[in-house]
Amino acid sequence: MTVRTKYWLCQCAGWGAYCVIGVATTLQYTGPTVSMFVGYGLFFIYSIGMTDWFRQQIRNRRWMELPARRRIPRLVSGALLIGAVQAALVLAVDYGFRRQMTWPASDRLWLWFSTTNASLVWTFLYVQLTAGRRRQEREVRLDLALRDAELRALEAQINPHFLFNCLNSIRALVAVDPPRAQDMLTSLANVLRHSLRPDREQTVPLAIEVESVEDYLALEAVRFEQRLNVRVAIDPEAARCPVPPMLLQTLVENAIKHGIAQVTERGDLVIRAACENGMVRIEVENTGRLRDSEDSGGKVGLANARERLRLLYGDRASLNLRNERDRVRATVLIPAMPS
Repeated sequence: MTVRTKYWLCQCAGWGAYCVIGVATTLQYTGPTVSMFVGYGLFFIYSIGMTDWFRQQIRNRRWMELPARRRIPRLVSGALLIGAVQAALVLAVDYGFRRQMTWPASDRLWLWFSTTNASLVWTFLYVQLTAGRRRQEREVRLDLALRDAELRALEAQINPHFLFNCLNSIRALVAVDPPRAQDMLTSLANVLRHSLRPDREQTVPLAIEVESVEDYLALEAVRFEQRLNVRVAIDPEAARCPVPPMLLQTLVENAIKHGIAQVTERGDLVIRAACENGMVRIEVENTGRLRDSEDSGGKVGLANARERLRLLYGDRASLNLRNERDRVRATVLIPAMPS
């Protein structure tokens, strides 16, 4: 039985049971009437329709991914709205049969209270019964985003130009500076090992990401020679905090490709990380200008990074790029959770 089939069976069973109880209760006071059976039949249909519409809003607007302080008011407001509409439709159907309002004010209030409670119960059950599926969907999306980030990092590091530049530089250094050539080979091996690692952890300590980025920059330093000036300032507390893998690598590669590589003079690349107010602030700053015409590779890489942040932290994390005079600064804010 598919998930969708189970959903519709639960819808029919839940609202069907509510209507059966309502019919049984009403029969005790008024006896069988056409308006009663028609009213509950219509109630069964439009209640299923409204709650299904509410379910679509919850999914399309991603309310379940919001923090509780924003999620709960939306869910409760939606349930209250559905309860009010249900009560209004019950009264409208009854008025259509009788051509007069026969419900006392106290009964109308009780009707709204009953339909609202039913909608609140429906919302609670929907949230609880779908929690496991949402968790699985989130893990699948996060895993796909991570794989995509790793694939793009691997493509960037194994593309012919990158390998050609690295191997050509190593070849040139073998005769004149063998120790540096050995260091380059070690850095290249470390970069590839990091991209090809078998584990698929959702987060890793920032210190590990910094080590991989330093190996990558060691290779690029040979390519750019004196044009690349790198400064790294990582607070020890921030270094212990977990971050999404390949996040810092994506920001640094973006800075190199769209910033340093586009200027002819000396370019600065600054990497900073520190903890402040319960958050880890990661900044990657480079010489250059943020361009609206940035190619699709950079946009996709940053979009992937933002999606992984959203999946892991919801709206508690952010990634922003902005121009600051002759520099571009990428700023990431992540909740600080020491590993």
